[in-house]
Amino acid sequence: MKNTIMAALLTLSIITSAYGEIAPLVSGQKVQVKKLTRDIANVKSSIVSTGPSEFQNADNVKARQKRFKQFTEALNRYPQLDDPLVQAARTEYLALQQALKAEFDRANQQLKQLGDVQARMRLLQQNFDQYPIPQTMQPPFDAEAVANWVKQASAARTVGEHNLKELNAIAPLAFLPNNPGTPQGGSPFDADDVRRMQQNAIKMQNEVQSNYQSMSSNIINQLQQKLEQVKTRWQEDPAGEKKWVFLKADQVSQAKQLFNESKALAQTSINLEQALNQDHSLASEALQIINQAEQKYQSNSQLALNSSRLPEPVSDDDDMTEYAEEILARPRYEFGEFGPIVLTSKTIIERESKSSEIDIDKVEVVGTDLKMSGTETTWSYKWQEFKFATPIKDPDGSWYIWWITAKKYSSGSSITPIGEWVSGQATQGNPILESNF
Repeated sequence: MKNTIMAALLTLSIITSAYGEIAPLVSGQKVQVKKLTRDIANVKSSIVSTGPSEFQNADNVKARQKRFKQFTEALNRYPQLDDPLVQAARTEYLALQQALKAEFDRANQQLKQLGDVQARMRLLQQNFDQYPIPQTMQPPFDAEAVANWVKQASAARTVGEHNLKELNAIAPLAFLPNNPGTPQGGSPFDADDVRRMQQNAIKMQNEVQSNYQSMSSNIINQLQQKLEQVKTRWQEDPAGEKKWVFLKADQVSQAKQLFNESKALAQTSINLEQALNQDHSLASEALQIINQAEQKYQSNSQLALNSSRLPEPVSDDDDMTEYAEEILARPRYEFGEFGPIVLTSKTIIERESKSSEIDIDKVEVVGTDLKMSGTETTWSYKWQEFKFATPIKDPDGSWYIWWITAKKYSSGSSITPIGEWVSGQATQGNPILESNF
């Protein structure tokens, strides 16, 4: 641009010196010179000398060069150097020349500081894409998972800080007019992209912290809920009537699950806080309480097992005992090895009941009524029964107290076993040590 301006001034000088006798301006020329002066002044005033220079754009430079050339050619048509109007036009022209030169120099200085802005912006976008913010993890998670999360979070935060510093350096200097396209579609980055990326960089830094706080709070909330259960459940006397809470399989399974889940949450919290050099005393204290509660439960389970006994017999009837042995020995029940039989009924009692079944064989609609017909079969059940308890060996080698109702039917349905002692309801109870038989 500098060479173009100098060439235009040189042309003006040569043309001016070639004139001999010069006629004064006529009225029409005066009007034209005044307009030329205004046009030059307007162009000069339109030059923005603050912020990113438009002269960073080659097309803008060419447009200014073209307009300056037009002014040069126009001014050369008026060699009346003594005329005040021409002098005013030349003054504006020289002022424009200085303004263009100053702005061109300012643009060059900005470009030296900026380098290849589009390449820098592409690299910043690659940083965003390559180091995304890691999502929050749902507990429980181990130390390795925490280490990976912290590594990704640290990288994302570093990228956010670096990119924001770069963008803050680019924003006040780079001339990036907005365009309708997107960088993903091949369009150059513009000022809107800079603002968008600045916001994204700030978001990256903030989200890393907020995601950590969200995870930490979520874990602590869950841990406190579990801790409340750990403190309040299974507080019964292990030698009392409710010793079953320490012995029954479902209770033991629930306790094991609660202790394991609680310990996993506490350890997860410790892993997270340690990895970020935060206070983990709450989780460490909770873990200690959980371990103590688990040890107490296991101790109470052993006390409950030691105190587990067969009920006191209410009868010693040999016939009832023999009938019970017959039931336990029947292969179809698969009771397996059993211990001493304890009668919990004083005597054999008589019972009876009836049940009916209707077999529908015809359905018809009469008006708005639905009529059904068929046959009703009624069974009369009569039986004798008594109850007993006995320890039965489980396949895993443990002994459990079973509570069994013995029945002997004298009448019933077509599938009712008649005339033999059979097992009615059989319920597995507490485990029992063989030494406690």
